[in-house]
Amino acid sequence: MTENVQGVNSVDIAVTILNYLASHHGCARAGEIASGCGLSKSRLHKYLVSLLRTGILVQDGNGHYCLGEALIKLAHAVPGNQDIITRVNPVLRAFRDRMNYSTGLVISTPDGLVIRHYHRSFKNVDIDFLDNTPVPLHASAAGLIMMSYGVNHSASPEDREIIERVREQGYAVRYKPTEGIPGAQSIACPIIDANGTLVAIGVTMGFFDNEDEINRVAQALKTALSQIRW
Repeated sequence: MTENVQGVNSVDIAVTILNYLASHHGCARAGEIASGCGLSKSRLHKYLVSLLRTGILVQDGNGHYCLGEALIKLAHAVPGNQDIITRVNPVLRAFRDRMNYSTGLVISTPDGLVIRHYHRSFKNVDIDFLDNTPVPLHASAAGLIMMSYGVNHSASPEDREIIERVREQGYAVRYKPTEGIPGAQSIACPIIDANGTLVAIGVTMGFFDNEDEINRVAQALKTALSQIRW
């Protein structure tokens, strides 16, 4: 027999807000949250204040409310909840903070590669990406990693030499600037689990001064990601 126990309505509402944000890539404006959760803006505001105060949410410079660091700490405390994003995201953020180059996590989806959890550098001029931005397989450093380490991929004969070099050095570089962003380049490293399977790709991007700087940043990213334990 199920016991009918009345819970705390405010907790239910707070969880509804968090679930809404989680289903919208972790960020949304107050008006969107209010509409999606069936709350008035004035009532929602009280919840947002408390969630911000506790670190469960943070507010970015564009007025979005986003899932905060406190949730990452809570996720780490759950036995067995060691998903890729939970493990890798703090490493990429720390790399951004230390090196001042933007970072992101690229994952494979049924629709292709997409970038997730992008961390913009603190430079005045840099590159911005939204979560779930498609990443081209044949025109990106992450695509080279996928072709070099992925289980299911097809490579043209001319790509074989490049793939061999990528696997030898443990990272890939896209030297050709992205269309519309002159001078911007990207570096990608594989994220390999304990079984030797490619599970995701760590990327950093920006405006590098020379080849030595590219190699320095690439080695630093490779070292940072290699320290993740599965």
